[in-house]
Amino acid sequence: MKPNIDALKKNFREGRHAQAIAECEALCRQDPGNLEIKRLCATMHALTQSYSRALELLHQIRNPEQENADVLFNIALCERELKNFTGAQQYFKIYTDKFPNSPDGWASLAECKFQLNEFSEGISLADRAIKLDASSLAAWTVRGNCQKSAGQFEDALASYKKANQIQPAVECHFNAGLIFVETGKPAGAIDSFGQAIKLAPKLAKLRVARGDAFNSVGKLQEAVADYKATLTLTPADAETLKKATLCLLESGQGNEALQLCRDILKVHPDNLTAKLGAEWVLSQLVPIWHVPMMNEPERNKAFYDGLASLVTPEKVVFEIGTGSGLLAMMAAKLGAKKVFTCEAVGLIADTARKIVARNNYQGQITVLAKPSHAIQIEQDLPAKADILVHEIFSSELLGEHVLPAIEDAKARLLKPGGEVLPSSASIMIALVSGDELGKNLYVSESFGFDLREFNAIHPKKRPLYREDLAPVLMSDDIEAFRFDFRRDATFPAERKEIKITTTQGGLCYGVIQWIRIELAEGVHFENHPSRRRSVSNWQHTIYGFDAPIHLNEGSVVSINATHDRSRPWFDLAS
Repeated sequence: MKPNIDALKKNFREGRHAQAIAECEALCRQDPGNLEIKRLCATMHALTQSYSRALELLHQIRNPEQENADVLFNIALCERELKNFTGAQQYFKIYTDKFPNSPDGWASLAECKFQLNEFSEGISLADRAIKLDASSLAAWTVRGNCQKSAGQFEDALASYKKANQIQPAVECHFNAGLIFVETGKPAGAIDSFGQAIKLAPKLAKLRVARGDAFNSVGKLQEAVADYKATLTLTPADAETLKKATLCLLESGQGNEALQLCRDILKVHPDNLTAKLGAEWVLSQLVPIWHVPMMNEPERNKAFYDGLASLVTPEKVVFEIGTGSGLLAMMAAKLGAKKVFTCEAVGLIADTARKIVARNNYQGQITVLAKPSHAIQIEQDLPAKADILVHEIFSSELLGEHVLPAIEDAKARLLKPGGEVLPSSASIMIALVSGDELGKNLYVSESFGFDLREFNAIHPKKRPLYREDLAPVLMSDDIEAFRFDFRRDATFPAERKEIKITTTQGGLCYGVIQWIRIELAEGVHFENHPSRRRSVSNWQHTIYGFDAPIHLNEGSVVSINATHDRSRPWFDLAS
């Protein structure tokens, strides 16, 4: 019985691929000499990307003595799809020898040369195809690809432009965009990637590429939009998730960065990148020193006592740096008329509101989710405050932009003659020694080997997180820099030389630094290194010398001391 070829084709066209192929294979077995059936079966396999089987069938029907153009061309195509570019080149060469007037043959042979990194030959073959047919999209595309890979960027862009005039193509727009990136022309890249996205809106790599281009010129919101679109298409794309969270954090949208990770975890709860990303974002938004700070009784009592000396029922308090809301609630508990407190990190501000409400102070305390420099009188504060409270000190005192914040708040948000708490603060230093400390700062020999060269690449400034290293102070306490927040309106950078007299001899490793805070008259807090603390948010900092120096009691050491309003530095004067 004659096979019903039309029925087989109809089944395949209507999506019943497996059924059509199975029936076609059965017919091939029944009538192995029927070349028409084998050719149809090869076509079906090729269309379903079963290139190995298609190639097998095509070789069965090929007659090298009397080449059929379609069969020979499709053999070469299958070899190419199987990434056997050398084999594909062989058959395309036969094809172009037999059918030299076919532009597709020359363009396909050029593609093989491109894949084999033979770019000059690829360009020459593409030109031959274009000479036969100037409207050959494949020829202009592979010509551009070879030129791009050969570094002929302007020529490649011209080829892609011509190809897109013939028929807009994702590959040409995308590769043109890559050239614009390579040549430092982000605007061109953004436009080219955008054209590609219009043609293939669900192709993730296009969104990533345009997002990267937006990111490179600081258009963070546009970059985030493309990264988010990519993650909708490929939620497991770890690199794009990292890029999106970094852009969101850089643009001050930490909450959104955290929510992005959490949204991915709702759909893919085992996504490790999203889990780690959420934790990393939290670490950027909520540094780990917050909890020790809240649990440090000596610090908390000093702030409470300082507030108690200033707060009265008619006073309005403005605080910089809400944190948990602890200091604001202290002021409210002490009877302040109203407390306004601001917090730059939205997540922390939201949490502080919950804490304030849990403690029933929501009627007395207003939490403003913005940095202090963005606070406006009338809009955020009904009038200037009577008391300015701030606690945004780092372990080095200056690291949280405390000086600019206080300068601005005193000028704009505090009544003339208003109180400031803390009223002053000092960066304290002393020469430091101690055998256990020294083992964590310097190396001399180990296991009989001289390792001192390593000291040259070891950081000189080191936070001292451990309380068990027993630093030994070799001098009296020295006030390196003092900042009078109540009296002064500005705090310029400073540089000085400090001469320190040793109170005991020994091996000196450098300078140890801590802070002293004056809350009010007779109320202060100091994280002095001589006192071990079970919990503390402010750490001591070591500024090490290039090498330890031996000092005698009564020796005088000159220290260069400087700060640039955001960081202090101490080193041995030459």
